[in-house]
Amino acid sequence: MNRFKISRQADRDLEDMWVYLAQNDSIAADLFLAKVIDKFPMLAQFPEMGRSRKELSEELRSFPVKPYIIFYKKMENHIEIVRILHQSRDIENQF
Repeated sequence: MNRFKISRQADRDLEDMWVYLAQNDSIAADLFLAKVIDKFPMLAQFPEMGRSRKELSEELRSFPVKPYIIFYKKMENHIEIVRILHQSRDIENQF
């Protein structure tokens, strides 16, 4: 398995992340966004890398790219990137 899909909400999360970070430095925002997105193929290839987050949702896993956390679900032929949230957010209320 090495495919991934990005949910609409995760896509909005990425956009919000970039807008927030770009307020101070758009180049740094570009670089950090690329760093996060670069993790998607790795997680698709090794979906068990992430920590199980069953307390939030069945089949949900997470992987940190500090200070953000990628949340994803392992599907039959791919992973679905569900959310990308800042670690300071109230994570439980996002699911």
